[in-house]
Amino acid sequence: MLPAGLRPLRHRAFSLFWGAGATSDIGTWVQLAAIGSLVAVSSGSALATAMVAAATFLPQGICCPLGGLLADRFERRKTFLVTLGGQAVITSIIAVLIAIGLRNPFALSGLVLLQSSAGALGQPSLQAILPDLVPADELTAAVSLGVTSWNSGRVVGPLLATALVPFGAYWAVAANAASFALLWIAIVMFRRQFHPAAADRQSMRSELAEGVRALRQSRGCSAAVATIVAVHLFVVPFVGLIPSTARALLRSGGTTVSDSSVTSIAARLLSAQGLGAIVGSLVVANLVRRFRRSTLLTVAALAASVLVPVHSFMPGWITTGLVVFLMGSCVAIVQSVLGGVVQRDATIQHRGRILSWYQGLNGLAYGVGLLTLGLVSDHIGLRATFIGTGVITAGLVCVARRSLTWADAIDDRLVVTRHDGCDAEVGARSGRTIALPVAGS
Repeated sequence: MLPAGLRPLRHRAFSLFWGAGATSDIGTWVQLAAIGSLVAVSSGSALATAMVAAATFLPQGICCPLGGLLADRFERRKTFLVTLGGQAVITSIIAVLIAIGLRNPFALSGLVLLQSSAGALGQPSLQAILPDLVPADELTAAVSLGVTSWNSGRVVGPLLATALVPFGAYWAVAANAASFALLWIAIVMFRRQFHPAAADRQSMRSELAEGVRALRQSRGCSAAVATIVAVHLFVVPFVGLIPSTARALLRSGGTTVSDSSVTSIAARLLSAQGLGAIVGSLVVANLVRRFRRSTLLTVAALAASVLVPVHSFMPGWITTGLVVFLMGSCVAIVQSVLGGVVQRDATIQHRGRILSWYQGLNGLAYGVGLLTLGLVSDHIGLRATFIGTGVITAGLVCVARRSLTWADAIDDRLVVTRHDGCDAEVGARSGRTIALPVAGS
């Protein structure tokens, strides 16, 4: 019998999507490690390095809401295939331009922005398919396997980039283009269609606004969005700055700084973070069966707030890698739990749009956090920057934990309140209120 965290893999459709996605995730991290290290060495700026990583994730905030609208309007598999094809074409162009000598961080960031925008338009369609592939009680495990796939790519991708970069960074980008092509072929072979729930067509503006209202009315979704935004503003940007961390480690050790040396150290640290994330995402399905989700989030986020500044003080890549491993586990637990909450509470007719706003604000927060921390790091240094983000994160966690509304929404518990002489039970998932007679009345 499979462990709880692996049970979604029993379903053939889910296994196909997951396996193809894992291949694409590897390609994404090959490219991110290669271009990030290329820019870190050529520019020597943490902000320039952050720009490339931000360009990978910022489009989620810009394009995902529109992608969610597409997911709730059109057949989701075809929508995803069209956008995936666009990614493959743009990635191939990036590889060619790097091969002929492009190094400008602004130009590279702009191209990556276009590539990621295509992906952001299609991602809500892929995510909206997920609940149709597994039973409801396996959704958290399915979400955690998605996190595992992404972080498996984070482990394998940078190591593959280390092998490819000595022959030219363009080979790493070409590998990413090939991974998109493989994913496209796999989805084409799967003939099932995934139509959104029938609904009256409105203007695009009205449907987007309706998605926002549905998100705000869902206690669990609203709490999850607020939490993931805070985490991606102040904690997760350490990942995008790993090439700068690697460069700082080499300089402090008196080692020659080059494209290949920075890529090598960055790859080890990214792989350590990815391994930690895999562990965290695999154990979370069992943890949510034993502990409240709000408790898991509190412990994982507080631990991350301490580890973020600690990793910048480690003397070598091995000790830094150990701390980064633990940080990866904490972040994966937070992402898996919150992703499961949104999948649990999103209404069927609004699922694509709710997921798109969740992913979009997630990516927007990460991109803004990267650019902000990169800019601040260029002025006060990585260590001082990470100390500040750790303190802010710990404070936000304490504020959230003191809010019973936040914990109840995350845990999907009934909230007992007083209203017009009655005790009212408010379901965290549905928001439904049931008036109960007051004792003694």
